[in-house]
Parts: sequence; C-alpha cells; structure tokens
Amino acid sequence: MFRKTAQKFIEENSSSIGEKWLRNVSDSSSNNRTLELFIQNMIQGGFLDHLSGFFSEEIEIQQEAAVSIEKLFHKYVPLCTEADVPIGEVIQSFYFIRDVIIKIDGVTEDVALLLSLIKEVDRFFFNFNGLIHDIYALSWKAKLLAHRSEILELSAPLIPVLEDIAVMPIVGTIDTDRAQYITENLLYGAIKNESKVVLIDITGVAVVNTMVAQYILKAAEAIHLIGAECIVVGIRPEIAQTMISLGIELDSLQTLSSLSQGLRQALSMTGKKITDIEGGKIK
Repeated sequence: MFRKTAQKFIEENSSSIGEKWLRNVSDSSSNNRTLELFIQNMIQGGFLDHLSGFFSEEIEIQQEAAVSIEKLFHKYVPLCTEADVPIGEVIQSFYFIRDVIIKIDGVTEDVALLLSLIKEVDRFFFNFNGLIHDIYALSWKAKLLAHRSEILELSAPLIPVLEDIAVMPIVGTIDTDRAQYITENLLYGAIKNESKVVLIDITGVAVVNTMVAQYILKAAEAIHLIGAECIVVGIRPEIAQTMISLGIELDSLQTLSSLSQGLRQALSMTGKKITDIEGGKIK
C-alpha cells in the first residue's frame, strides 16, 4: 500500500516537487549555483520518474529504476566534486525529497503505514548516499593522483644551465615512486639536452639512508650508460657521517660538498672555465 501511495504521489506531483526542490536548494546552500545545475540535470534526466518507479510494487520495475538512478548519479555527481561542493550539501539536498514523500497526505494519519514508508524511503536514501560517497572517494583519489603527478614533475626538474651541463636539484623525501621518476627524468632530460655532465644536487634532501643512496647510485649508472658523467653535490657533513655509519660506499660515484664546486668540476670536464671580468677587460 505505502509503495503504491508514494509512487502515485510522485507521478502526479513531479513538476511541483521538482520546482520546490530547486527552490529549496537555492535557499539553503552556499553552493546553490552548482547544486541547482546538478538538481536540474537530475530532474531532466528523469530522476523523479525513476524514483516513482523505485516505489513500484513490481520488483523488476524497482530494479530498473535503481539502475537508472545509479547512472544519473555517476553522470551528474561529478559536477559537484569538480566544483568542490561539500559532500554533505549534496546529500542534504535529497532530504527535501525524503521529507516530501514522508509527508504525503493520508500517510501521516496511519502510523503503521508511515513507519513502513519511512523504512522504505530511508533504505533508498541510504543506498544512494553510499553511492555518492563512493563517487566522491573516487574523485578525491583521482585528484590526489593528479596532484601527486604534478608534484613529481615539479620536484625533480633537470635544468640545463650551460651547454653540455645540466643540474637536477632534489628537495624533500625520496621514495620508490619518486626515485623512479628522478631516474627517468634524468635520462630523458640528459638525452634531450645532449648533456655531457649532470649534477644531482641533494642539498635539500633531509635524510640519506641506504635506500636513498642506492637510488642515487642507480641514477648515476643510468647516466653513464648514455655516455654522460654524473656528479652528486650537496653532501653535507651530517649526511656524510650517516652514510659512513651505514656502510654506504660511493667509491664509484664522484661527489662534492657544494653545487658551486660541482659546477667548477663540470666546466673543467667539458673544457670550459670561469673568467672574471673587471672594467670590461678579461682578467
């Protein structure tokens, strides 16, 4: 009985419900423009028609309606995630529909009917609230991965400073993913810029442990394989002590304490030198 009542009410009043729904969102949300567009798309996509079908007494119609509503959520909820609308506001916008259904004339007078209707309505909104959470979670994960990719690109740039010489400053913590990106960026950058000497500056790396040292060695070996030389600079005293205590051997790798020393060495290796100029005359 309660299903038939809800289905009939939604079918007969869908236009009115849609108008009031939009007005309610406009009045109650700080993100009303995005939510209005979201609700408009849901209405135009047939949400209220599918909602009435969900309350059909025929199981097959219920299932078809649920699938159709799920497709609408997957299609239009991303409008809200892209605009950073809080998930609570998206979910809250549907409670207006819940309240409208529960307050159907004649239902509130019958306690047993009202309880059954509330149970059915809440089952519907519980399922689709979970779906909204899932869509938001996927969106957040995609954004995090995109941001991580952008950060990786910015975190280890290979900078050509002079002909045949490039520098890669590394700042922060080196993990497996970042180490792989550093190695790839070193190789592609060195080949692209035709670099003969590459300086890896680890001045900004807070911790150099066995794992980090192995990554640096592998990166240097990769540079050697393409015919270039690699110099690691920025070996601070505390890092040197840590590496010695860990038994890390960098005998096969050329290391220097500062970037300026590294640049001088790179200039020498590429047949260049620094010349001071005073009063327009070469000194």
